[in-house]
Amino acid sequence: MAVETAPAPTAHDEWLDPRWRLTGAGMGLLCLVTVALMVTMGTRPATYGDLLDDVASGKVTEVQVIGAGANATPPGDRVELRWTVLSGALDQYAVVQVGDDRDHESAEEPVFVSSGDPRDTLRSLDQDVVITPGSSAGDPSFTVMEWRTPGPLALLAIATWLAVLLLIIGGPEPWRATRWAWGWAWLLAGPLGGAAYLLLGGPLGLLRPASPHRRLTGGWALLVVWFVFAGWRETHGW
Repeated sequence: MAVETAPAPTAHDEWLDPRWRLTGAGMGLLCLVTVALMVTMGTRPATYGDLLDDVASGKVTEVQVIGAGANATPPGDRVELRWTVLSGALDQYAVVQVGDDRDHESAEEPVFVSSGDPRDTLRSLDQDVVITPGSSAGDPSFTVMEWRTPGPLALLAIATWLAVLLLIIGGPEPWRATRWAWGWAWLLAGPLGGAAYLLLGGPLGLLRPASPHRRLTGGWALLVVWFVFAGWRETHGW
């Protein structure tokens, strides 16, 4: 007599429940709104090399110089350069010191070194670039992940980042990695880690893995995120 064996029951995936799908969608929308406000209202740190490339390629036609004399920047002085890209939607800044006297090594923010006056360097790349004096009056006084933002936007960004952590802790079992693994990604990679969790960890229900039980553990995640993100920071000078 043939005996049929019933297939083993499949573990229920809570991320497929409507309440968690709505929660994930709401979290994704909150993150999108926060990012859009950061881009349009915040000021992003960039490198002096980024500015030189943008001026040389014609992407930037105007640069503000803050903290310098009217016509020249003496050796040893430090100035802040500001410019806008993405059709005026993304403001960027970089702090540049004329001459390398090593004072910048103790600065709280990245300082880039120029052998001469940055204004002369910019004009040598594009004679038509407009260089205007700027003022730091009215600048946003809050910094989130090195972005300068208004106070309410800084609170929104921090609240969104913490909300992702609460979802990692209190939400269903995540995909692809354990809670500890996603927690390390959230802590070490900041918004990038939170975005990876929303996209690949289950909240948005995208790209469900074929074997949800196979997940990266916390120890391996710590090593991977540490080395990958450390290399990314070194490349970007942050």
